[in-house]
Amino acid sequence: MAQRHVHFDRRFGPVYPLFQLLGFSLVPLRGQALTSLYTLTAVFVSFYTVGELIVLAYSLTTPEAVFFLSDAAGTFADAIQFVIPLIVPLVSLLLSLVKRSTQKRIARSMDRIDKLFEAHETTPGSLERFNRQLTEDILAKMLVYNVIPAVSEFFIISRISANAIWHRNWLLKVWFFILIRLGDSFFLLHVQYLRNRYRLLNNELQLSVPCKGRNISIDATHRRLVHLKMVQNLLKDLTGEVSDRFGWQLFGVITMLFICTTIDGYWMYASLHHDGNLYKVESFLCGISPLLMFFVLFTTCQRCLDEVCSGEMTFYHLHGVFSRPLPTKTIMLIFASITSYLVIYINFIPKTDTFDDYNKEHNLVTT
Repeated sequence: MAQRHVHFDRRFGPVYPLFQLLGFSLVPLRGQALTSLYTLTAVFVSFYTVGELIVLAYSLTTPEAVFFLSDAAGTFADAIQFVIPLIVPLVSLLLSLVKRSTQKRIARSMDRIDKLFEAHETTPGSLERFNRQLTEDILAKMLVYNVIPAVSEFFIISRISANAIWHRNWLLKVWFFILIRLGDSFFLLHVQYLRNRYRLLNNELQLSVPCKGRNISIDATHRRLVHLKMVQNLLKDLTGEVSDRFGWQLFGVITMLFICTTIDGYWMYASLHHDGNLYKVESFLCGISPLLMFFVLFTTCQRCLDEVCSGEMTFYHLHGVFSRPLPTKTIMLIFASITSYLVIYINFIPKTDTFDDYNKEHNLVTT
């Protein structure tokens, strides 16, 4: 029993306690005791919340210290680009408190999914293998999404020390950009988990297909498909819970990135048309972090969606099972699974495409 608890605690690797420490998750994983961690969380959350309020008050009471005040439009743009990164972490923290019940349901759903996979895995150790892959993917995503933008931002700070106002502006807000990306990383962790488990589901479906050297009885096939259908339903419910938990947080982050990127774009344009601008390179470097954040958020969600909507793989796996005589109850179960995938997949077929084009592309013969 103790080994199983460790197994579940380690599926996300060593990064999950970091999100708990920052207050993004106040729900323990299976087997965790959060008594001491709650105390540290309260200290860290209080520290950066008070810090945000102090910086916000400082920028409002002494705007000349952090804004150029060149004209009304420029001051407004500077203020917006400065204040929004301070507000977004507070919104993420508030949502973690408001959505605590949703986070509990997410944790319970993940435990149920992993229990089903562990109890009915076709190949012994397959869940553990996918867990290791999940840990590696999460750490790699954390590195790209957090370290590279931070290095870029501190490089900018190191080159603009001669400009006291701009330098002070960046020194104050860079820490909140880091906090925002850590909050986003907590969302990306859940997306990586969904993608990993859908990939495991497709792998189990593939192993349900009888082939040379692997004979599976009809009853065993039906039992396996029943369990996999349960997992599929749980994954679908979990996807909805994750969307509910992080929807508003992502809305705030995407809005911030859009506004910051737009303002940075004007700075880049202006720097090209003013020979007296000594910070042309730094102006362009300001666009690296938001663009990279856009790219990572989009590609991670898209790859998860591709795994969810991998209608080709799932259809082929289920078609391989369907190619042999099966009981009516099993046939109905297979059709239910195919339908749930095709309903999602059809929404992503371009309107100019036809099913004839799809059949030709994938060498499917119309019968």
